[in-house]
Amino acid sequence: MNLTGVEVNVSADDLLKKLPPSTVIAVISDDKGQIRTVKVDHDSIPKNESFIKVAGGCFVPVNGRLVWVNPCPY
Repeated sequence: MNLTGVEVNVSADDLLKKLPPSTVIAVISDDKGQIRTVKVDHDSIPKNESFIKVAGGCFVPVNGRLVWVNPCPY
């Protein structure tokens, strides 16, 4: 999977307080501990497969929105 996005120049805490529906945020810490926050572009999320799968279900794109599905269909 190859996701694209844009760096968001606000703290992850501030961003999470008013996160719009179906927004995907990646918080990444590099080898020096510097934290970067990235808003993932929805067009880079693969269609017809799970986006993130965890025990108990997964997120899948449905009509432009990320929907939690349990059990995961993929």
